[in-house]
Amino acid sequence: MSKLNTVNFLDGADKPSVKDVQDMINKGMNAVKQDSHFTDILKRDLINMNAETGETVLTSELNKIFTDGTKLQQERCKKWIKTRLQTLIKEKSVQVSILDKDKKVKKLTIKKVNLPMLNADSKCLMNFTDKDLGQFRVVIEEKKTEVKEFEEELRKLMDKHEKFANDLIEFIQVDLSNEQIINELK
Repeated sequence: MSKLNTVNFLDGADKPSVKDVQDMINKGMNAVKQDSHFTDILKRDLINMNAETGETVLTSELNKIFTDGTKLQQERCKKWIKTRLQTLIKEKSVQVSILDKDKKVKKLTIKKVNLPMLNADSKCLMNFTDKDLGQFRVVIEEKKTEVKEFEEELRKLMDKHEKFANDLIEFIQVDLSNEQIINELK
């Protein structure tokens, strides 16, 4: 509790009323319903995307806002994209609905096309052209997948659980008979 009192922005802060907290909870519960609805629309939009260009109804509308919208609309939309849309698009159900079995090696997002995405050696798996630069598109990228060695993973796991080689040997001796150990070593 003493740490909270040392944080400057909390000094002198008024305790919220019960009504404020109840209102926050109710709006939060409604936001969950709304996010579920948004996720459904997002999935349907992504399923119907143009596979060659990565264009969807959503990307077209975003491009309109950033081309013709007011500065205020653009700022609000940018904040919504960063805080909500990117969160929704990263949901497992959205990724699986589009990428299916490839979800382990690919990831899906919506963002503006930039120069590195046009390079053949980029992790972007879409074939964008110069006319796509600065436009919102559905982007499918390779996931960074590190091939980890068994020994490396074992060391990390043992470190995490503060276990040592002798603990591993004891575990083996308890779990396996002497004959099984000798057979495993052969």
